[in-house]
Amino acid sequence: MPRIRLFVSDIDGCLAAPYTPYDLDTLHTLATYAHKAGSMEARADAALPVLSLCSGRPYSYVEAMAQVLGLTTPVLFESGAGMFDPVAAQTTWHPAFTPELQEQVAAMRDWFAREAVPGTKISIDYGKRAQAGIVTPDPDEIKAVRPRAIAFAEKHLPDLKVCTTDVSIDVISPAITKEVGLQWLGDHLDVGLGEMAFIGDTDGDIEAIQAVAYGFAPANAHDIVKAQADYVTEKAVAAGTLEAYRRCVASCKQSV
Repeated sequence: MPRIRLFVSDIDGCLAAPYTPYDLDTLHTLATYAHKAGSMEARADAALPVLSLCSGRPYSYVEAMAQVLGLTTPVLFESGAGMFDPVAAQTTWHPAFTPELQEQVAAMRDWFAREAVPGTKISIDYGKRAQAGIVTPDPDEIKAVRPRAIAFAEKHLPDLKVCTTDVSIDVISPAITKEVGLQWLGDHLDVGLGEMAFIGDTDGDIEAIQAVAYGFAPANAHDIVKAQADYVTEKAVAAGTLEAYRRCVASCKQSV
């Protein structure tokens, strides 16, 4: 494994399972590592990769998770459309998030409201600006809506891409993906993709997993994601992410 300077984690499926309590003990352990690692500007321990986040979740949720973990390195929300600096308390939007893209996202959100929400448990994710998202506690509803959403996007909004989890659908711009977001974050921190690790569990994470030096998938990841990962952890969700981080630590210590 190459030496990893920056370890980036997705949230849903990697740090938390939707609609279930947090694994607070494991999150505390990751927070301890984050504190010991320090920031890219002031690394406290060269053998510990600095921690960050890259999630499809909106700003407020990612900011809260960064606070839970005590992160001091910028984190990415809405799959890299936005970057939040926990120290400066500043948010920056990716240059590709243009007014034209905002109009397309609004059109997709309107379709969800008309065609997906009525008569279901589905809710619009109104916290997002750069994506059109829906969530539901019922995975069968996602399975039913997904092909219709893809068909609508392909016909009317070909510049957008449909990504899914078991309980959500996010329609994003291919110009703003997690891979693009990681490159943006790396440029900001002066860290190359060849010095990063990333862990993700769904189809929207595949490009990021392939782009970095070492891509992880937790045990609960979709099979298509596991097939693209360099390593699949034995454990699931947060425990799997901790396992992946420790694997990077061990590799870094061998090269120090």
